Amino acid sequence: MMKLRKLQLVMFLVLTCIYASVLGAEPNEPKTEPKFEIKSHQPPAWQIRRIFRPPFESTHFAVLFVRGDWMVYARVGPIAAMLETSAGRAMSQEQRDLISNQSIQVSDYGTTIGSYTYFRLYGVSEDDTKKMVEAFIEVLAEKASARMQSLLSQREELKEKIAGVEQKILGKETELKDMGNRLEEVRKKVHYLSTDEAKKTIEELNRMLYELNIEIAGLRAKVSANEKYLREKDEVAGRSRSVSSTVLDKLEQIRSEHVIELAGALARKEAATKIRNEAEEFYNLHMQPIELQRYLSPLRKTLSSSQESLQNFEERLANPTPDMLPPKVYQNKVTIYPVRVED
Repeated sequence: MMKLRKLQLVMFLVLTCIYASVLGAEPNEPKTEPKFEIKSHQPPAWQIRRIFRPPFESTHFAVLFVRGDWMVYARVGPIAAMLETSAGRAMSQEQRDLISNQSIQVSDYGTTIGSYTYFRLYGVSEDDTKKMVEAFIEVLAEKASARMQSLLSQREELKEKIAGVEQKILGKETELKDMGNRLEEVRKKVHYLSTDEAKKTIEELNRMLYELNIEIAGLRAKVSANEKYLREKDEVAGRSRSVSSTVLDKLEQIRSEHVIELAGALARKEAATKIRNEAEEFYNLHMQPIELQRYLSPLRKTLSSSQESLQNFEERLANPTPDMLPPKVYQNKVTIYPVRVED
C-alpha cells in the first residue's frame, strides 16, 4: 500500500510538471498580452468583407488573428465564460450588456492569414474593447488548457487500463503454462491418447460408479440386517437352548460373505473413482486452455487497440495543435478601429 501511494505521488508530481510546462506558455514565449494599435480610420476593405453589422451601441471594434482553427468554437460564442474572466469582471456594465447580446464575429480561417482565425470584437469604448479582447484571449487560453488536461487525463486512464489488461493477460498465460506442465504429469499416469478417449472413460466409469453405489447400498443394508439378526439370535441363545450353534455359525458365515462383498465393492469404487478423477483432470487440462484462449483473445485485441490509442495520444501531446496551447495572436498585435468615423 505504501509503495502504491508513493507511485501515485510521483505520478502526480510528474503530471504537475507537465501541466506547468505545457499549459503555462510555449518555450521562450511570454503569456499572451497583445499590444494594441489604435486607429482613427476604418480598416482596409479586404478586412471588412463577410463581417456582420456591428451592434448599435458599439463605438469601437478590435481586429485580431489567433493561430489555429477556432471557427466552430467562436460560432458557439464563449460569452458567459468571458464575463467570468478577470478582464470581463473589470468591464463596464454597458460592455457587459453588449457582450450578453452579441456573439463573437469570426470571418475566416486561413483565408486572410494562413493558419490564423480572423476575429472581430466590439466594445462601447476603447478601454472596454481592450478588456473584451483580453477576456476573449483568456477564455481561449482556458479552453486550450482544458483540452490539454483532458488529453493528459485520458492518456493516464489509458495507461492504467493497459496495465490492468497486461496483468490479466500475464495471469492467464501463467495459468496456461501451469496447465501444460500439469498435463504432462497426468499424461504419464493415464496415458490417454486423446480427449475423446478420456471423455469415453469418464462416461463409462460414471455409469460403473452409479451401479456400484447401488450395490454398496444393498450390501450395507444386508450387513446391517445380518448384524441385527445375529444380535437377536445371540440374546435368545443366551436365555435358552432353542437356537443351535449351527444356526448361529451359518448366520455368521452369511454376514462375513456380505462384509467381504461390501469390501470388494468399496475397493472397486475407490479404484474407479481414482481413474475417473484422473481422466477428468486429463480432459479438463485439455479443454481449459481452449477456454482460456477464448478469454485471452479479446484481451489481446483490447491491449493492441489501447496501445495504438496510447500511441496516438502520445503523438498528439508531442505535437499539440494550436487549440491545445496558449493562444498566439498574429504579430502579438490587436488593432482597434472606430465603428463610425465622423465626417
